[in-house]
Amino acid sequence: MDPRTSVLIGCITCALMAIVITVLARVTPLPVPGLRRWMQGSWLIFVALLLLGLRDWVAHLASVTVGNGALMLGYVFWLAGTHEYHRQHFRWTRWLVATALAVVAITWFVYGEPSFRMRVVIVAGLCTLINARHAFVMLHMPNSKRSLKTLGVPMAATLLIGLTLIYGWRTGHAMLFPQGNTGLLTQDAIQVVYTSSFTVCNLMLVVAFATLASDHVRARIEEESVRDPLTGALNRRAFSEALDLELARSQRYGRSFCVAMIDVDHFKRVNDQFGHPCGDRVLVGICRRVAGLMRPNDVFARYGGEEFVVLMPETTLEFAMQVAERLRSEIDRSVDDKVPHVTVSVGITEWSARDVDAELLMARADEALYAAKAGGRNRIASTPNPALE
Repeated sequence: MDPRTSVLIGCITCALMAIVITVLARVTPLPVPGLRRWMQGSWLIFVALLLLGLRDWVAHLASVTVGNGALMLGYVFWLAGTHEYHRQHFRWTRWLVATALAVVAITWFVYGEPSFRMRVVIVAGLCTLINARHAFVMLHMPNSKRSLKTLGVPMAATLLIGLTLIYGWRTGHAMLFPQGNTGLLTQDAIQVVYTSSFTVCNLMLVVAFATLASDHVRARIEEESVRDPLTGALNRRAFSEALDLELARSQRYGRSFCVAMIDVDHFKRVNDQFGHPCGDRVLVGICRRVAGLMRPNDVFARYGGEEFVVLMPETTLEFAMQVAERLRSEIDRSVDDKVPHVTVSVGITEWSARDVDAELLMARADEALYAAKAGGRNRIASTPNPALE
């Protein structure tokens, strides 16, 4: 396949994928950071491939200057989109200045001192830098290890590394070997491999960005299914699943664990006196403080209303009481001018071999919580292990 056909076919397929990602940006049920930048970059790449494929059929100003400028700018937009996807600030100025200088330089080597070799070095060299930086960002941003378990990140990173190698190889070849009177669409082996490779990689990168968007939406939906929307803590469903797993492990290996139920004292009074928005801030503040005191393996969740639960694996009742006291005292002595002072009552129970299901355990924890409330609130109560009675 000759280079012109390769580029124009890539242009058409890139346009189709750009349409797909544009539709995805409009209909996605949840906002995807960076998706609009990827969409804008995809359309710039489409324009670039179209103008590059029309080389010698349109003016050099359009094909060489605008075409290469759109190509480099498209890569910059893709890089910006990945920064936004990872919630990182993107420094536009340096990349836009570099692109503008490259456009000025290649324009000079079209009209001032014509040189295909220098144009290749400038365009391919800057594309190498942008894509190398993009691959680094894709693999080294927060949560990248977790993202590698999905398809989007490894796919995009592989293609970006591929583009870096393609452009790097073309830059090195132009610097080390004479280019003669060849042009972008010259039918020699170098240009055939070069144009085919970067065209396919560009197309597949648009696919990878669409996949990243789908991964993000799916992860958000999965997270929201197990998270309380107000506090961000796990919800009752997620806690029940964790409790069932811990119960099964304890029944198999005989390892003790404890469950603590936490209730905000006089919470209705807070809502009545200060309003529900203030009550919401109280709950969020409590979650933040409790989460900061939890061990890595503990499971903290909002059980309903102003009630929270903590699952403490491989923990005895004595140690669980110490943990609960730290939680109670931390909330009691906390001072926040934005919310009223509140206290909590805590009920704790320890797993027993007699606990054949989670309901028995939770009923005992609730009984301990009721005892703490009846005893005056802002205190801890526990129910004895039935196996020791």
